[in-house]
Amino acid sequence: MILAIGIIYLLVILVIGLLSMRHQKDMDTFYTGGRRFGPWLVALAVSSTTMSGYGFIGLTGLVYEHGYAIFMIGIFATAGIFVSFLILAKPMRRITQKFGALTIPDLLEIRYNSKTVRGITALAILGGAIGYQMAQYKALGNMLETVLGVDYKLALFIGVAILTVYVVGGGMISAVWTDFIQMIVMIVGALIVFIGGMKMVGGMSQMNAELTAINPDMVQAFHTTGPIGIFAFISYFFIYVIGHQGQPHVVTKFYMIRKISMLKWACIIAASTYAITALLWFVGLYTRVMVNRGEMAAPATPDMVAPMFIENFFPPVVAGIIFAAVMAAIMSTSEAFLLVASSSIVRDIYQQIIKKGEKLSEKKELALSRWFTLAIIAVTFLLSLNPPDLVGWLGNASWGIFSASLLPVLSIGLLWRRATKTAAICSSVLGFISSLGLYILKVKGIYVPALDTGAIAMIISTISLVGISLITKPASSPIFEDKPKGSAKTEDPAAANFS
Repeated sequence: MILAIGIIYLLVILVIGLLSMRHQKDMDTFYTGGRRFGPWLVALAVSSTTMSGYGFIGLTGLVYEHGYAIFMIGIFATAGIFVSFLILAKPMRRITQKFGALTIPDLLEIRYNSKTVRGITALAILGGAIGYQMAQYKALGNMLETVLGVDYKLALFIGVAILTVYVVGGGMISAVWTDFIQMIVMIVGALIVFIGGMKMVGGMSQMNAELTAINPDMVQAFHTTGPIGIFAFISYFFIYVIGHQGQPHVVTKFYMIRKISMLKWACIIAASTYAITALLWFVGLYTRVMVNRGEMAAPATPDMVAPMFIENFFPPVVAGIIFAAVMAAIMSTSEAFLLVASSSIVRDIYQQIIKKGEKLSEKKELALSRWFTLAIIAVTFLLSLNPPDLVGWLGNASWGIFSASLLPVLSIGLLWRRATKTAAICSSVLGFISSLGLYILKVKGIYVPALDTGAIAMIISTISLVGISLITKPASSPIFEDKPKGSAKTEDPAAANFS
């Protein structure tokens, strides 16, 4: 029964992708869906891509190891959704309306009048996306390994093959509609797991008492010893509350809403639905209690916590629904990253830099986007056959890379006229190099800082943007002009309704 439900779910997603192919007419529909979506579709796309396989598989495993302290990521990420909507949603939607921007590097070139800024941020997005995509693929392989009863590599191949069809064929239209369906499945699955699992462990008080007996730190917001201490708490605040604005797979969804006036409703819906799906992380606590009682074998790795618990303690029909929910989280984020990464190559690097802005036919540009999406899928699939890290830490590292490389140049740049091109270049380069470099040093055990490497890199890139801007000469930017020069587009009249 679990297998049957899993297959039905995958077939439904496949059909959506095939049907969406008919609506792919140009790059605008491939990358933004034609800016036609209402608040519910955009909101669920934001919350589902924020959750991801990193959230459902990786963080559940980290909760199993460290307890409630990991829930601070969910609390901070929920707050981060509000912050991103409040700071970025309106200006990003208005700029894409005025100038026709389809990608974040598109927007940043307009803001700083610099193709160098475009190129650097496009490379940063591509690099971070490959790392995050590996986390999604590892989670996908672990889940399908349990559902289909095959080995990891075959399970990964099956999942990636289906993902390929509906992303390469359907583009953003397919992605948004599958996100909508997948988020509903995620909400149902999370509620079933939360309620059913809580009954199994004897309620919240009983569970907390047993966790305290195992390790008192497991019921604290941060640990008194070890890697999840007060500095981890501070790091999570920087990365997930503030750093949410630097996640390209999430904030590009702001381009897609039909009217700016709808953003305020999308914000509330996105934060609420994300918080509900985070209830699945209680599986980590339930599993720790069950293992301690001797009612369940200890998982071989933390990444297998969710699959093992669901398979062992829920009836086949219910388990099938929950497995579908987890696969939904993985696939919704995978599709978003693939589109973000392919746009970085085709539009931002190939067309705008290598071809120096040469106008390509819509047919050629769309074909290139599909081919490069396919190439990225192939590369990340090969890398994911032997992934280098746990899903949780791999996803956390990629989130930090995006925060450090993009957040200052994007959020501060859109709000502060004084931010300069030179500062943006230095900030993005420093953010990417420092986040990646510090993470490698940490993994190798050469330098293990108290703060998370992504948080340190984000602080470095923010200070560099502000400091260098203050000592370099600012230039005018069309985004701060009421009537942008050379723009054939007009501002969305609904903009005035959003405050």
